Amino acid sequence: MKTTMLINAVDPEEYRIAFLKDGTLDAFQMETSTAEQKVGNIYKGVVERVESKLQACFVNFGTDRNGFLGMTDIHPEYYHMDLSSWRDQNYPLIEKALKKGQELLVQVIKEMPGHKGDQLTTYISLAGRFIVLTPGRTINGVSRKIENEEERERLKAFMVQLKLPEDLGYIVRTVAAGQSKRELSKDVTRLVRMWKTMRERVPEAPSLSLIHKEQDLCFRTLRDSYNPDITEILVDDRETFTKIQEYMKIISPRDQEKVKLYEDTRPLFDQYEIEE
Repeated sequence: MKTTMLINAVDPEEYRIAFLKDGTLDAFQMETSTAEQKVGNIYKGVVERVESKLQACFVNFGTDRNGFLGMTDIHPEYYHMDLSSWRDQNYPLIEKALKKGQELLVQVIKEMPGHKGDQLTTYISLAGRFIVLTPGRTINGVSRKIENEEERERLKAFMVQLKLPEDLGYIVRTVAAGQSKRELSKDVTRLVRMWKTMRERVPEAPSLSLIHKEQDLCFRTLRDSYNPDITEILVDDRETFTKIQEYMKIISPRDQEKVKLYEDTRPLFDQYEIEE
């Protein structure tokens, strides 16, 4: 099945990506520059208010609204209590675990509409091309979408060989299937280095500061969705085209030639009848 990825980036205020499978629209994504995208971003936040009735707290992380952090999303390393009296099969009361003014490293997991605060977690995840690193959660596993049992076992065995630090967990992504040990190792090494650098920065960073910014829609989509089934990537903006070529050098050097600059006078999405 032939899959074409269309990247409409000529309008600086709106970024659109479409996937065509054999000429039929299969997926569509859009991001606007007027709305700051925060999902995946990591901040050094401060507990603003602890709500015992909700068993949650509101965290100021430097944006216009405080974020919502439920008790189940708080890592025990932040518990402001004697851990010897706590058993990990149950969660302690939030009013005993946290206090107002306490600093936390939080990640935005969902942006909420209206006046609701964005949903936060202290269980950080860092997505790479083939691996998702999960500091503080040793949930080691392989994507269920990889159905070949022999390949699953190969990937599991390789991850065991890497001997990650005990506090780092991982999820092997679907696109890792068939990848060489060298490519997987490069991805893991980059993520571990990123996490270590981040942790080193946190103590000196001021409260409410952005510690890590998630990639924009284009690079995020390439990282998460690019696979060998994509036969062509058409980009209608020269600057974006150049950036994508550079990014493809990193994630899949042999496929650089698939990235092409669309130069027709007719708008890209009109040419492929995406609007319709």
